[in-house]
Amino acid sequence: RCGVSPDKAENGELYQRRRPGGSPLPEGPPAFAAPRDGAGAAGSSSWRRMALMILAVTIHNIPEGLAVGVGFGAIGKSESATFQSARNLAIGIGIQNFPEGLAVSLPLRGAGFSTWKAFWYGQLSGMVEPLAGVLGAFAVVLVEPLLPYALGFAAGAMVYVVMDDIIPEAQS
Repeated sequence: RCGVSPDKAENGELYQRRRPGGSPLPEGPPAFAAPRDGAGAAGSSSWRRMALMILAVTIHNIPEGLAVGVGFGAIGKSESATFQSARNLAIGIGIQNFPEGLAVSLPLRGAGFSTWKAFWYGQLSGMVEPLAGVLGAFAVVLVEPLLPYALGFAAGAMVYVVMDDIIPEAQS
């Protein structure tokens, strides 16, 4: 036959038919050249995917840090807001951050970064978490006095929407 047939499995092994007279199809994944001084090729889709994944993990750490900060900032505000519960939340989030750091470091290491540089970038992706934690604790302290006014504003907005929009709509 002429052309390439789809992958077929025979005895557990995958194969592809080759075009007669043409160049053989590449076997296996493409090899990426090691980056010079830790920088990837600018046009590489693999590098872009890796950068997006690192950015996603870094952004994902912000709400985790906010949650820990709110946990510590709310100590004593209710019966369930204790130091022990805030500490347990911080430990739990800290434990699940190990695989997230690996998800940043291992692709960088595979792309040719040195072990220490890949490790450092993995650590940097998690550095937003303590910063967001401080912001979360500060927000609890700052927002608590404003909470009655904010809830009153929200209630007033709901009353306005009901009076201005929902009741006339129900009448028609």
